[in-house]
Amino acid sequence: MSGYIYDNIDEYLKLGQTILSPTMYLGAGLQPYWMREAAYLPVADDAQALSAEDMEKLVNSCTTPEQRSTLEEAGAVDFIADSPSVGKYHAYVYKQDGGYLIVTLSLHVDSYLKQGLDCKCSDIHLPSACAPSWRRHGSLLPMWEGAPLFTKEDAECLVNSFLTEKEWERLREVGDVDFAYQNEHGRYRASVISQRLGYDICYRIINSKILTMEDINLPKEHVVPLTRFTNGLILVTGSVGSGKSTTLASIIDFINGDRKDHIITLEDPIETIFPCRECQVNQREVHKHTESFGRALRAALREDPDVIMVGEMRNLETISLALSAAETGHLVLGTLHTGSAARTIDRILDAFPVEERDHIRVMVSESLRGVFSQQLVPKKDGTGRVMALELLVNTAAIANCIREGKTFMIPGLIQTGKAQGMRLMDDSLQQLYKDGIISAQECKMRATDVVTMDKFLAANPEPAEAAAPTAQ
Repeated sequence: MSGYIYDNIDEYLKLGQTILSPTMYLGAGLQPYWMREAAYLPVADDAQALSAEDMEKLVNSCTTPEQRSTLEEAGAVDFIADSPSVGKYHAYVYKQDGGYLIVTLSLHVDSYLKQGLDCKCSDIHLPSACAPSWRRHGSLLPMWEGAPLFTKEDAECLVNSFLTEKEWERLREVGDVDFAYQNEHGRYRASVISQRLGYDICYRIINSKILTMEDINLPKEHVVPLTRFTNGLILVTGSVGSGKSTTLASIIDFINGDRKDHIITLEDPIETIFPCRECQVNQREVHKHTESFGRALRAALREDPDVIMVGEMRNLETISLALSAAETGHLVLGTLHTGSAARTIDRILDAFPVEERDHIRVMVSESLRGVFSQQLVPKKDGTGRVMALELLVNTAAIANCIREGKTFMIPGLIQTGKAQGMRLMDDSLQQLYKDGIISAQECKMRATDVVTMDKFLAANPEPAEAAAPTAQ
């Protein structure tokens, strides 16, 4: 090696592997570049520029005579190659006036996951016929400008790079598979689906550190009393990507250190790993340790649990079993995809046949302890997202509304229940706006009562951006 000049492209691929760079950019007259935190950077400050002769040697090291013939005729060629050092990659080779240009694209998922971790993203998307992308601060964006589109073959290679034979079997059988994936850098919730153009891979990055209630701004003084009930139902609700898993993990982690009980978590897949602290913790994954949430819940009731966490209350069977468990001396925590506390109650009731709803209303009114309805709102300064929370605590008045089927009155009771820690989503949004954390646009766009929010914003106009000083 002399100034990072090599004759064989494998040497550059091995160099990129040291930082899990998803791409290498090698061109005549340029230093060799790799990618770090979604930016092309020289592999070293003192790296020499590659000459036209250097690039010709690199092209010869990775192409066949047929590929070189295509390159000379068409001016470009691309192909999937298999490096003995780093595995499969997609190479794009271009003929330019000053020499050749080679851009490589890694076909192992870890390279893209490392970029997402380094840039504090929530999700990574690796789909056929699209460029690699990520969700950062709530927005879905390409990982880097000019990223090549994955081909159908690229996506299949990416899937092959991390699926086990059992997961492959399920993917072929049903067309999709969800599971937890872990490498030396972190843990992820993985989803692979078969679609019209090939495979689509999506990862949710799981925090390696369990965030505390203080970290996510949960009102601890009102949440802790709910966690100390020996029975009942606590629900965390919101849309996909609203932080429900993080909130549940925070609450379970608190219980794990506060009580001396038996906790069973039922998840699809297991996300946060809870070490046994004061509690005994057993974690079961659907499709891996059990057939379904319903079957796992039935089995859990025979395992002498005190606290049961249900990752998702998807259907009538799961909701019914969760309510029964809450009634029979267990504290049950679960999630639903609803946007407010009142809609959460309606969603539970609507899951049951009409003839059973009177009985279910009584069950819910007696079992419910609290509902956390949340969304993640982009911060005004662009540094991340903050949680806006609606909190319902079950009181005698709310229980009576549920029993009588008057859930439309619940928002008014939340409004008057601030002494018990209750708050509406709009109250939370207004407070975040007053504190200068979110913009007026986000506040209005996410409001439940837009008319009232418009009046609030008119009475509390957003401060104008300070003008830049002019040169004298």
